[in-house]
Amino acid sequence: MHKNNLLAKSVRFALISGVAVSTLSTFTAFAAEEDGSKVERIEVTGSRIKRTDMETTVPITVLSREDIAQTGAINVADILNSSPVTIAGSDQSNSAFTTSTVGLNTTSLRNLGDSRTLVLVNGRRFVSGVDPSSGYAVDLNAIPTSMIERIEILKSASSAIYGSDAVAGVVNIITRKDFDGVEVNAQTGISGESDRKTKTVSVTSGKTWSGGNAWISLGYDDDEGIKATDRDFSKQDLAILLDDDGNEYAGPVNSSFPPQGRIGKYNGDGTLYSGTTGSFNRASYRQLVTPLERKYAAAGLTMELAENVSMFTELNWNTTKTKDSTIEPTPLDVVNDVWLKNRNGKGGMDINSPLIPDALRNALIADGITNLNQTSFVRRLVEFGARSTDLERDTVRIATGVDWAIDDTWTSQTYLTWGRTDQSQDNGGQVNKERAALALDVIKDANGDLVCASELARLQGCVPLDMFGAGTVSDAAVKYIESPAKANGQAEQFVLGSSVTGSLPVALPGGDIGVAMGLEYREERGVYSPGDLAQTGASSTNQSDPTDGKLYSKDVYVEAILPVLENLEFDLAARYADHSITGGDWTWNAGLQYTPFESFKVRASAATAIRTPNISDLFGGRGETFGNVADPCDGVTAATTGNAAANCRAIQAVSDRIAADGAFTLTQAERQGTGGTQGGNPDVKAETADTWSAGIIWQIVDDLAFTLDYYDISVKDAISTTSRTTVLNRCFDVDASQFSQNCNGAAIRDQKGALIEVHSGTSNENNIDTSGIDAEFNYTTDLGPGSFKAQLVWNYTNEYVVTGILSGEAIDYVGDVTHPEHRANLNLSYALDEMSFAWRMRYWDSVVDSVDESNGNFTDGASLTTFNDIDAVIYHDVNASYTFANGWEAMVGVRNLFDKQPPLLPQGTNSGATGINTASEAYDVTGRYFYAGVTAKF
Repeated sequence: MHKNNLLAKSVRFALISGVAVSTLSTFTAFAAEEDGSKVERIEVTGSRIKRTDMETTVPITVLSREDIAQTGAINVADILNSSPVTIAGSDQSNSAFTTSTVGLNTTSLRNLGDSRTLVLVNGRRFVSGVDPSSGYAVDLNAIPTSMIERIEILKSASSAIYGSDAVAGVVNIITRKDFDGVEVNAQTGISGESDRKTKTVSVTSGKTWSGGNAWISLGYDDDEGIKATDRDFSKQDLAILLDDDGNEYAGPVNSSFPPQGRIGKYNGDGTLYSGTTGSFNRASYRQLVTPLERKYAAAGLTMELAENVSMFTELNWNTTKTKDSTIEPTPLDVVNDVWLKNRNGKGGMDINSPLIPDALRNALIADGITNLNQTSFVRRLVEFGARSTDLERDTVRIATGVDWAIDDTWTSQTYLTWGRTDQSQDNGGQVNKERAALALDVIKDANGDLVCASELARLQGCVPLDMFGAGTVSDAAVKYIESPAKANGQAEQFVLGSSVTGSLPVALPGGDIGVAMGLEYREERGVYSPGDLAQTGASSTNQSDPTDGKLYSKDVYVEAILPVLENLEFDLAARYADHSITGGDWTWNAGLQYTPFESFKVRASAATAIRTPNISDLFGGRGETFGNVADPCDGVTAATTGNAAANCRAIQAVSDRIAADGAFTLTQAERQGTGGTQGGNPDVKAETADTWSAGIIWQIVDDLAFTLDYYDISVKDAISTTSRTTVLNRCFDVDASQFSQNCNGAAIRDQKGALIEVHSGTSNENNIDTSGIDAEFNYTTDLGPGSFKAQLVWNYTNEYVVTGILSGEAIDYVGDVTHPEHRANLNLSYALDEMSFAWRMRYWDSVVDSVDESNGNFTDGASLTTFNDIDAVIYHDVNASYTFANGWEAMVGVRNLFDKQPPLLPQGTNSGATGINTASEAYDVTGRYFYAGVTAKF
């Protein structure tokens, strides 16, 4: 294949995309000299065989360093997730209400999840940044943008090349190397609301000599975040309500756990509870954007050891801290959290307790209440302060290896990588439920003072816990009951690989046959330890077990490039992976590219891929949950037909209630009081995927290039957490001969037949099918005294269908908030001498909140109508830069130039994240944002 033909040049321009200002000169450095006298082979993402250009059988998009700089983003996640083919998995807004995952920044290709998107650094795996009890994904916070040379996005499955997890594709982050001199980068930014101040500074120094290069980089980033109360759309708890005419509107909803306490229909002081008196706005404690502080250091060394032998070493250290990450104070349900009534607990408070105010006592007695365990008793514990999460993630990674140029055509590389992420977490605002029970059991002493009834508890500092009114909890009670908690986790990864690449002595008409083959060993370890009281269930947080697991995989792979003709090439690859838990799996890739004439190329590929279960899937510690569960026995009568009804009647307690009442009808308390746990499952098997793509590359005219690719991905046995209702349905809807009354230990009922515990875990639950089209137009021309460039990057999603494996229910999510039918970026730039200007437009299609009417308003629960429809959004970003004669560069820019506000997605919607009333994966929550920076070189 001729390197200097018109098509090759156009493709090299098209692939260095992302923002229109990408330049051909950037690519020339690692392609070939224009006169063709010297050809340098390069390694392209998606293949271990070096080739002469970026043309491959699968689509690749490249974001250059210049592209990254022009976004003004200090976090690589913001850069990736603005691309039409990626979306945020976890970000600083949608994780703000969580604890162990707060502040994470991850990315998801094709919306298939961050665990199905393989993130590499320089073609090698990077350690997970998620605590092993919660999931598995690379935290992009650990890869500072100042280190990045470019990002290559392989938009196709590639398990045969890279192993597990490359189901949706690969994000390969290429870091800077061969640095010579000193470079200082500094940038600051602020929103149009004068908040979310950011600053970043980095210093990189390197030296190149005839036998190698060494460099070191130090940096600091600070993002002050945004409080929920600092934006109109998030400053209040909102829900979708109906007015008197039945029209939907977003109205404030206050917590039913008020600071003054609520006992039945009364406030803590005995007055009637109205829902507005003493109302509590949870948003006043929440974060819209979690503040993050990052410090990092990185270093690299390449050096010749002998003739044709060289070594490389990469070192990375990063620490990320959340700052002032808070949510509202603990909502305490005394009846169920402290007295454990929903678990058949017998505790309570007699109506004559001296803690109860006379007005409340008289009102409750009039209602027939003799013990507070007969009614509801809830309170917001504002005296204990906000629930806070001070979290620090420290990531260390080492990659080192040896390259050997065996001869003119064969090379080998042996490398190892080791990485570890340590997560330490301090949680505040929690309470010790066991001590709360002691502090609520109060008597009067000989002096008429209120004291804890237990003498031992008094000796240990117990003082009465008065929750009957606003501000009634004393500082001494807070000190006795508060339960600061620490949690720690660690994810560790070790990879050892060796490969050999070269050309076979047998040539085809199109050229030499390129091959690569190798071995790889990968080991993953993960531990997570919740706080001591969380493990025993004594804390106000849900009980949680520790996580501890290890897995490994031994892989062997082979790849070949077959240039059958000068204009026809086949790429083939296969891998066998022997996983320590799930066993052996084969994956393969096959692709072709055909050039019928110089300016036109056809490409196609097919592949299988796997995602083997990770530490969380297999070994995640079981955690307590009280989410709603539908009991298949609820409503069953003696005449109800079917397997489930028959099996329900086989349970004696259920049968007794049917005989006594005519039906097994649960009370509201019984329906809402089903506890249980969820966690990992060592029986989970690997996901598999069948994928294929086909496309064209067309140089329409000298200045205009076009690429178009169709993709189809089908994931089988997708891993997810089984709903507890599904566990019950599978248990009961079987023949009586196969029925287990306790669902093989997964379901526990009380003496009246009501469920008190249902347990579930991860399993292979779903099949996922998605398909669509990617297109890119690239245009460049001289315009006046300068150069103009334009680029359109567009994605069309044809389907995204999730099908339950056992139920067969299929839902196509295309058209909802996070699965828009169309996404596009239009990038325009103009360069004039030392100045350059860029304008970027980001388009998110009109969508609905729910495609299956599963949302609902808070007035009557009916599916949303007006608030189900969301208009299309276009964001405009501008950037300008100037390069001085001494090589220094100054840059300014504005993101979201026209201050486009996100659509309201409050409670009642499916897509709105807790606490922010919108979907940060799709919409900009910051608003207009200004930034400026300078790069100084010495």
